[in-house]
Amino acid sequence: MIQIEIKFIKSFQSDLKKLDPKTNKLIQKQKEFMNRDYNHNSLGRKKLRNVKDKFGNEIWEIRLDKKRRIVFVEKVNNGSVEIIWLKICSHDELARKNVLRVKGDY
Repeated sequence: MIQIEIKFIKSFQSDLKKLDPKTNKLIQKQKEFMNRDYNHNSLGRKKLRNVKDKFGNEIWEIRLDKKRRIVFVEKVNNGSVEIIWLKICSHDELARKNVLRVKGDY
C-alpha cells in the first residue's frame, strides 16, 4: 500500500482559520478520503492541463464542492506520496490561469 502524507502550506493553514465550519468539515472529509485512497472517486482528482505552480510543477485538483477546488502538488519518493495542498480556488479561476500563484514556499 502506498503511504500518503498530506501537508498544508502556511498560507493554506491561515486560510482555513478564516473559513466557516461547514467548509472546514468538507476539507477534513476530503483529507480523510485522500489519506485512505488518493484516487477515491468522490475526490474528483485530476491533473490540470496547462497550469503549473511557480516552480513549474504540475498541479492537481480535487473537488471541495460544486464551485470550489483544492489544488495541490504531488511529490513521489520511494513508494510514498507527499501531497502538498496549496490553495482553494474557484473552478473558473483554474480554467483561466496558466500559472497558479500561492504565498510561501513548499
